[in-house]
Amino acid sequence: MNTKRVGWAYLWMTIAFVAISLFVSFFIPDMGIGMTALLSELCLLVPVLGFLFMGRVGIREQLHLKGIKLSTLLMVFVFHICTYPVVIAMNAFTMAITGDNAAMDITSQFDGESFFVIWLFVGVIGPLVEEFVFRGVLLGGLRTTGRIIAPTIISALLFGLIHMNINQFSYTLCMGIFWGLLIEASGSIVSTTVCHMTMNSFSILMAYLLEKGLGDFEEILAAGQSEVTAVSYVVTGLGFLFISIFTSALAILMLKVISINEGRTGCFENIFRKRLPAEKHGRLITIPLIAGMAIAAGFMLAFLFIDLFL
Repeated sequence: MNTKRVGWAYLWMTIAFVAISLFVSFFIPDMGIGMTALLSELCLLVPVLGFLFMGRVGIREQLHLKGIKLSTLLMVFVFHICTYPVVIAMNAFTMAITGDNAAMDITSQFDGESFFVIWLFVGVIGPLVEEFVFRGVLLGGLRTTGRIIAPTIISALLFGLIHMNINQFSYTLCMGIFWGLLIEASGSIVSTTVCHMTMNSFSILMAYLLEKGLGDFEEILAAGQSEVTAVSYVVTGLGFLFISIFTSALAILMLKVISINEGRTGCFENIFRKRLPAEKHGRLITIPLIAGMAIAAGFMLAFLFIDLFL
């Protein structure tokens, strides 16, 4: 799929996501988290599939669908752990602004839903769809320009914006960059899907334990909430940001090791080249892509304004 179709796919994806979100909020506010998650993923999947089939693209090549070695899988887990301090730092910084943790807010939706159903939709189906869309189709389409770094950053930006809240945007942007580089190093979307599933499953498990199994601990947190200030969040963020300098360096080193283990020794060096020889499929940034990003950013900022001032 070329870059023009990437732009149109993201624009329609954003419109569908906003429309469904507003419809559910106003008319079906009590919809369970499982169905809500399913509708959200369909908003991402349907437009992308439409444009993918229109372009008659080889899905296997577009999505980097291939297996990876068991040893590589273990390295991927180490890589994921190394990137996690960045997630904690970004989460803390945005909580200093909003006071909300979007991932943990999911605890309020556990009522009436089993852990398995929530884990299935958020921990399995969600990562499968999102990796297919963002690291597969969209990043693959942007990569037809012959670039690596710029498409990786842009696809990460698209990934962060589609969440439409500043808290998730901050760390999904960072993870999107790491995961885009991981695909290049491993040559397989399996690697990023494993990372995404691990991250979401861990968040769901922690949220579930706080809601169902650690009620006393939650009460302690609530009792001390007045003492958790924006300064505390900033200090925590700075601490983990400092740690992330070293862990991110280790993560980059793991990318090199993963590429060697998968027999892709040249790809790591290619990551830092400005452009690779490739068939050109238009400009990297298109008007439909800018429009989709503007809509997503606009709603994200609107939700932030409502959260802070209304």
